[in-house]
Amino acid sequence: MPVMTFAKSAHLRLRMFLAYNTRAYPVNEGILLDLLKTRREIATTLGFATWADLAMADQMMGSATNLKTFLDDLDKATKPGAEREYGIILEFARTETPKMVSIDADSRAYWYEQYRRTAYDFDSQSVRPYFPYKPIENGVLGTAERLFQVTFRPAENADVWHESVSAWDVYDGLHSPSGTRIGRFYLDMHPREGKDKWFSAHPLIPGIAGKQIPEAALICNFPEPKENNPGLMQYSDVVTFFHEFGHLMHAILGGQQKWAGISGIATEGDFVEVPSQMLEEFFRDARLLASFAKHYQTDEPIPAELVEKMNRSGAFGRADWVRTQLFYTSYSLDTHYEDPATLDLGILMQDEDPATLDLGILMQADYTKFLPYTWIDGNRMFASFTHLTGYSSNYYTYLYDKVIALDFFNQFNPANLLEDPIATKYRKTVLEPGGSVPGKEIVQQFLGRSQSIEAFTRWIGEEFEQAAAVSA
Repeated sequence: MPVMTFAKSAHLRLRMFLAYNTRAYPVNEGILLDLLKTRREIATTLGFATWADLAMADQMMGSATNLKTFLDDLDKATKPGAEREYGIILEFARTETPKMVSIDADSRAYWYEQYRRTAYDFDSQSVRPYFPYKPIENGVLGTAERLFQVTFRPAENADVWHESVSAWDVYDGLHSPSGTRIGRFYLDMHPREGKDKWFSAHPLIPGIAGKQIPEAALICNFPEPKENNPGLMQYSDVVTFFHEFGHLMHAILGGQQKWAGISGIATEGDFVEVPSQMLEEFFRDARLLASFAKHYQTDEPIPAELVEKMNRSGAFGRADWVRTQLFYTSYSLDTHYEDPATLDLGILMQDEDPATLDLGILMQADYTKFLPYTWIDGNRMFASFTHLTGYSSNYYTYLYDKVIALDFFNQFNPANLLEDPIATKYRKTVLEPGGSVPGKEIVQQFLGRSQSIEAFTRWIGEEFEQAAAVSA
């Protein structure tokens, strides 16, 4: 990502793009086709038309047909904004490269970064001095303690799998010396040889009321502080920290059930991203950030005006982000929804055998449907798109849950995020049930209604509202 975002050399960006998007190709292509074939056999044996219908039968979404309606709604809602964003970026890029006709996929992040620096007077590097790893860790933990009314203490004599891993016990009640211990989590936060390079939360032991407390771990790869190196993070790193910690608190607070099978993050698969995406929004609060994001040299709190610039800059490109998610979501659905009449791409035989699927052509078709950036031949991203094995056809959860998460966050008082009484209701009705209550009931209990796309639509359009306000 640093290369794709900051490297001035177009040749280097292209080399990196192709190297990254050809990982595990061609070996994984055959494996994926075998997987799709097996999944289709399982679905039809169980009486479902496609794997996608089977995979969504017990989810909040309900069916592949419902998903297609949801995706069509988001397509219509975001296309004008995404086209406007692309036009702005292309016009800007032409000020430096007058003969540019379009922006290639490998240059997308670079031109977005350059535009943000110019249009918003914001350089992503400018906030890094305020994000040294250790104070950020303390800040995220402190925010979670206040928000969820819990206390974290270093676990004594805990067995850990590496010396860099820290263990924490969770006690009920804020700053409560006599609180009940309700969980334990481990922070494995820095890269090392042989370690998974992704960022994720992992439930380890399910909580069973009266018998055992839940345990979970964060496996991340944030910069590691060392001598003469504070481990400065990018602002996207801090957002990721908040996101993954949302998963962690769901695992702990929801892990107080009678049965292991419904303990912790055991909700429907299309609800699991709600708590993590909801907690991301707290990162945008200037007062909250200033309480722990301090310059590693001067100890100066991050200025409110810099946070405002960061937020305005971050708001630009949201429609494009949604379109990218629509691409991933549609690809995960189309690979598991073998319907030649629907795909209309001539890439499946009439017997709908997944073994005849051309994964590359399908990916290019979905890409060009949703994204304006010039497709780069040789892109084989599907060979390393690991969500196809985990989420299978249900990658839509990130978009679906973003709608719910923003609706949830919209209930909080922006002037008093951490002490707002709604936080207690959120803990009791959203996190603590774990998997004991269906997702639709959780939404109904917290909101008093079904989720609405209103907050999500406002969130997408915020960039243009801000621009209009600045112009005025």
